[in-house]
Amino acid sequence: MMQTPVVFALFTSGAGLAAWRLNRQQRKITSHLIDGRRVKVFCVLKDPQAPRWTRGYFVIESGAWSWEPRPRQKNPLMLPPDLHVARVREPALRESTRLNHRFLVMECTSAQGEVHIAALHGHAEHVFMALSRP
Repeated sequence: MMQTPVVFALFTSGAGLAAWRLNRQQRKITSHLIDGRRVKVFCVLKDPQAPRWTRGYFVIESGAWSWEPRPRQKNPLMLPPDLHVARVREPALRESTRLNHRFLVMECTSAQGEVHIAALHGHAEHVFMALSRP
């Protein structure tokens, strides 16, 4: 009888702690962007010709952005400099086996072709704003 309130209290405090941590992380990234400091956002990148999603970091600096692949990656993909976001969507059912359900997929176009960038909901807006900048 007494176990139900204890389990509920533990679950509620765990959920509150997770929400506090995510909110704190989001505020930290936003304040770094406002101050003009370098920010690294974890993203997953897919070139339509490549069979797999490639993990790495979308680096946003004052007025510029770049792609930083993971250190021990064999054939790292590089982002074209004229990348523009065409559409933002949730991961498709077929992509959900490789991507986290909390990711947003940005379909980007460039002169070299189409590229897909996936980032977490809270971080995707920073990537979107960096790519939308003239």
